[in-house]
Amino acid sequence: MMTDHKHVQQLLEACCVHQTIDSLYFGGPALQLLSDHSSYDEVILRIEGTFELIQNGEKTVVTCETSDKLVYLTAHTHQKIASVQLIEPNDLVIVFVSGMKLRVVGDNGQFESWKLQASVEDDKVLLVAGPDERLSLFE
Repeated sequence: MMTDHKHVQQLLEACCVHQTIDSLYFGGPALQLLSDHSSYDEVILRIEGTFELIQNGEKTVVTCETSDKLVYLTAHTHQKIASVQLIEPNDLVIVFVSGMKLRVVGDNGQFESWKLQASVEDDKVLLVAGPDERLSLFE
């Protein structure tokens, strides 16, 4: 299901802003958000594609083939999210209170780039940045 930018932006803010990265799942890899300030019980961001870390003016690009990809993601553990923005067509930019930025590139060739899963009891939301600059929302 394709969706509009404004609705997705509101959903991202509801799920992520003021949340803290609680842990990292190595199988995904996926960042588990601590959901103290969210209406959702569980929020997980899976990063499948290329991402950039920007801190103190320095940018590090991490691709799928980067052997120490998880090392870069662990830098976000216990970081609090100040803002989140969907940059068209489907890049995701997360700014942390510390000033560090995580930009997940939405175009990952023929595969998904990132997924945001949120759930509370039986209510689930899945947002997927797919191939060909597609962004799909399943509610």
